Amino acid sequence: MHQPNWEEFYHITKNNPPWPRLIRAVSLLGHTGEALDMGCGGGRDTRYLLAQGFTVTAVDNEAASLTALADLPREHLHLMQSTFEDFSFKSYDLINAHFALPFTQKEQFSTVFARLKAALKPGGIFVGQFFGANDTWNTPETTMTFLTHEQAHIQLTGLEIVEFEEEDQDGTTARGDAKHWHVYHIIARRPE
Repeated sequence: MHQPNWEEFYHITKNNPPWPRLIRAVSLLGHTGEALDMGCGGGRDTRYLLAQGFTVTAVDNEAASLTALADLPREHLHLMQSTFEDFSFKSYDLINAHFALPFTQKEQFSTVFARLKAALKPGGIFVGQFFGANDTWNTPETTMTFLTHEQAHIQLTGLEIVEFEEEDQDGTTARGDAKHWHVYHIIARRPE
C-alpha cells in the first residue's frame, strides 16, 4: 500500500455527506450526548454530529485533519491529535470510526478495541468498520489490522450486534484508484 496523501484525502472528502450508517446509528440511539469521532479526517461526520446536537471529541493522528476542522465552532467540539493506541478514552453515547480502526497497529488492535468498548456508556452505540483479510491493502509489510469473519465477531464480544454486513468486492478509493475492498460494516450497542 502506498503512503496516503492525507491532505488530499481531507480536501476530497471534507464536504461529503455523513456516512449513511452513522445517520442510522444516531437514529437508533434516539438521543444526543457525548460522541467520539475516531479518525475524523476532513470532518464529514464531525459536522453531522455537531449539527445533531452532540458534544463531539474528534480525534485524528494527522495535524492536517485538525486544520480541516478549524472552521467549526468550538463550543461543543474538542479536537485531539493522537494515535488510537495512545488516545485516552472517556465515556461516550456514540463512537463513530468510519474506515479508521484498521489503521491501528495490528499488535495493539485488540487492546484499543477493548478500551473503545469499555468507553461506551450503557446503551451506547459503536458504528464503523473492520477490514477483512482479502482487502488489497493486506500485504505482508503492512502494520494495519485485517481480520477474518470469526476474528471480527470475537472483537465484538460483549456488544449486541445490530448490523454486521460483509463487503468483499472491487471498488475505488476516494481518489478514484481501483481497490479490492474487504470490509465488515458494523453497528453494535453496549447492553444497558
